[in-house]
Amino acid sequence: MTERRDTRLEALFADTEHAPPDPKFTHSVTREIQRPRWKVYAIRASVIVMIGVLELVLESPLQQSLGTAADLLSKPVIAVENDWIEFISGPINTAAGVVGIVLLGLHVFIRRVVH
Repeated sequence: MTERRDTRLEALFADTEHAPPDPKFTHSVTREIQRPRWKVYAIRASVIVMIGVLELVLESPLQQSLGTAADLLSKPVIAVENDWIEFISGPINTAAGVVGIVLLGLHVFIRRVVH
């Protein structure tokens, strides 16, 4: 260890040797910092309630639409008669698989072009 002292560091510590701030001031600053948090929490809670109400109102039509979409996306693109080949190629031989591969290819293309 060295006996040299950093004068800038000593000046920094000397600046902090004053008395702590008034508790009223500290409380008011803390209250002002926490006030926006309550606004954010209130907005989040209201959004959650609205989503819950929408889910209750649209439950049946939404279920029917999602069921139809799932049926359409799970249809095979190419009809395969061999069970093993159908089992192996199942994930990519559906409309959802094709959409996924196209989106993945688009993502890779954009990443290479942009970056």
